[in-house]
This record gives sequence, C-alpha cells and structure tokens, in this order.
Amino acid sequence: PQFVKATTLRHEEPHQDKIYYFFREDNPDKSPEAPRNISRVAQLCKEDKGGTSSLSASKWTTFLKASLICVDPITKGNFNWLQDVFFVPASNWRESKAYGLFTNTWGSSAVCVYSFGDIDNVFQTSRLKGYNGPSPEIKPGQCAPSGQHTPSETFKIADSHPEVEARVAPLSPSKSPLFHNKHRYQKIGVHEVSAADGHRYNVLYLATDKGSIHKVVELPDGVQNIMELQVFPRKDPIQSMILDHKRAVLYVGSTREVLEIPMDMCRAYRNNCDSCLLARDPYCGWANGTCQSVYHNREVLQNLNSDLKRGNCQKGDIKEADFQNITVVPFSRYYLNCPIESHYATYNWYHNNSLIKTCNTTHPQQDCFHFIQNVSHGHYGHYMCVSEEDGFKQALVKERLVNQLRFLSQKGQATTTFASWLQLLLVVALVELFH
Repeated sequence: PQFVKATTLRHEEPHQDKIYYFFREDNPDKSPEAPRNISRVAQLCKEDKGGTSSLSASKWTTFLKASLICVDPITKGNFNWLQDVFFVPASNWRESKAYGLFTNTWGSSAVCVYSFGDIDNVFQTSRLKGYNGPSPEIKPGQCAPSGQHTPSETFKIADSHPEVEARVAPLSPSKSPLFHNKHRYQKIGVHEVSAADGHRYNVLYLATDKGSIHKVVELPDGVQNIMELQVFPRKDPIQSMILDHKRAVLYVGSTREVLEIPMDMCRAYRNNCDSCLLARDPYCGWANGTCQSVYHNREVLQNLNSDLKRGNCQKGDIKEADFQNITVVPFSRYYLNCPIESHYATYNWYHNNSLIKTCNTTHPQQDCFHFIQNVSHGHYGHYMCVSEEDGFKQALVKERLVNQLRFLSQKGQATTTFASWLQLLLVVALVELFH
C-alpha cells in the first residue's frame, strides 16, 4: 500500500475513537479490464493494541478496509488513483468530510467528497469480502472497551478477511464527483469562508503539475473554477501546500522555494464592478468604487446566488465618455487587447455594434486579441470587448479609434486644413533640400 493521508476522529465514547487511513494499493484482480490500482479507506480503533498471542502481537484486531468509488456517471470514467485527501472536520464527527483528489490513466482529475458517517456505516453493516461463516460475539472492526478481551476467533477472521464487500460512495445525490476536468492535479486544500450574505462557502485550492493553482468555489448552483494562478514562473511542480485557516493564507512549496499567497486576491478583478461580481468570489465584493476583501469590509456587494437578480452594478446608457480615445495614424498597425478573466465566459469583439471576432477560451491564460494590419477609414470608430457568462454580459474594454490628423484638428491643436499640412511639409522638405 501507498499511504496518502490519515486522521483521527473522536466518537461518542473514548474507546470508539478511530484512526482513518486513505491509501492506494495494487489490485489483486489481474484481469486486463480491471484497474491496476484501487483507492482505499481503512479504519482502526485507537485503543487497538494488537493480538495477544506471539503470532498476532504485531497485528491489529480492528483493521478493516473498503474501496472508494469515484466515477463520472455520464461518461462512466473511473478515477482510481488517489492523489491527495483534505479533511474538513465538523462538530458531529459523522458530518466530517474527506475531499479526495483522484486522477486516471488519461491525465484527468476529479474531486469526490465522502462523509465519515457513510464510511463508518459501510464498516458497521457490510459483510466481509470472501467470508461466509457465522459472526463472532465481537465483530471484526468493532472497538472494544479498554481491558476487554477480544476473542481469538474475531482476530483470525479480521486478519484473513480485512476487506468489506460494500464500497464507499461520494456524498452527493447522484453519487458523482463534485468536480472534474482534464487538468492533472496533485494537491488539494479546502477553506471555508464566510461571505457578506452570511452564508459559508467552501473554496477548493487545486495544485497542478505545472506549478499553477486553480481556485474553485462550491456555489448554490454548482461548482465554478473562478481563478487560475501561476505560482512559479518556471512552472515547477508544487510539492506541498498548507492552508492557514485563521489568517486566510496559502503556503505553496516547490523544490526551490516557498511562497505565501493571500486567499482573497481581490485585486485580480481590476477594480471593475462587473468583473468583481461576475467572478462570484466569496472573498471579494464591491464597495466604494473598489473590489474589496470581506475580511476588510463586511458590507460589500456580492452576487453568489444564481437566483438573485443579476446586474447589481449601476449601469447607464453607453456614453461617448465611456470610451477611451485612441489616436491611430492611417495605414499603421494596431492591436486591440481584451483580458480573459473567466474560464467559462465567451469573449466577443464588436466594431460599431457589429460582431467582428469571437475568442476561444480553451487556453484561459491567453488574452483575446484583434489585430488590424492596415488601418484605413473603415477601421475607425467604436470597439468594445464583451464577455458573456450565464446570460450576463459586461464590457471589459471600450476604445474609440480616431484618425490622428482629424483628432488634432478637432482638438484645436492644429489650425490648418489637411491640404495646408501637405503644403507645410512640402515647404520644409524644399528648405532642407536647398540648404
């Protein structure tokens, strides 16, 4: 077995306290269609001191293991390679959760969530795999009070049949992964944040094998990947990740360095109201003209529930003052650049309200460019980059390309006509020539 994580949980009685191990091991089924590895969860009573005979003194009497299910119900794709586990405790131990991070042979990843109540129920009620005999007085895996003798029969059965038949399914109505995509994740962390609406939201931090972190939030209408952060410029793999829940800080380490990263990161939304709300980041909200952290201001405006009316930012009719004037010389080249902020939005460039380009967001780190190779009269006018997500639109860039010569004339910076400019240039050229 290759152990991934372990944790202890206090039960109703001290002698019932258990240790839970999460690990993967080789599949005993060597058939071609069977997966090479199986992900497991195991239980062990904390007061288990091993067997009493010389042969069993170094063996547990309460060890039981079960398989973990993490399968996409639509594609039937099986995620059987457990990479990492993060524990989210609760006041009632049965409601404590284990967030399991899995990968498969195709390089995809999935997060499946399990409750310890379900795990315990599998160990308590399932039959032992391969055992058809009668159950002893003290069942295998049952925690006995301190000092109570465990019958040798119980130990022999548990030692020869350590696996239960039933498998542990994810904690969801459809028994499906909480989240899955084509990235290969290696580490997982979960942080609970109290948003401005008074509700608490779980935010997942998933480390990739290319030195980046995806920030994923559990929202009422589903899970949404709200940010991708490239932590290490050299794309060094992330070896370790630790969450400081009290300070809301993330510590990320590679073989070269360790970085401290704040979990809110509200400046990433450009102090734009639409961008701040559309991100649906429970750490951030809009107030006093800036995108602020809820740790600094609890009265910020947020839009985390899809049932709420969208468009909380104050909007008026589009005015000429909303556009940034860009003076461009005729016959020159010009790039229009629109930053891509969301993995799920569609980005469109409009010229005088006519669609001229749609960007593919398959590669979210690339911006949405529109290149004008040779600026002519028809290229001048209003340009707007609009992102659309879940029916909500916002203008990220508003530029008005202006003919430089006409712009100078309109601003009073030139008092001559275009023909006068040509005459003046001709005179200067003649003077220089004869000089």
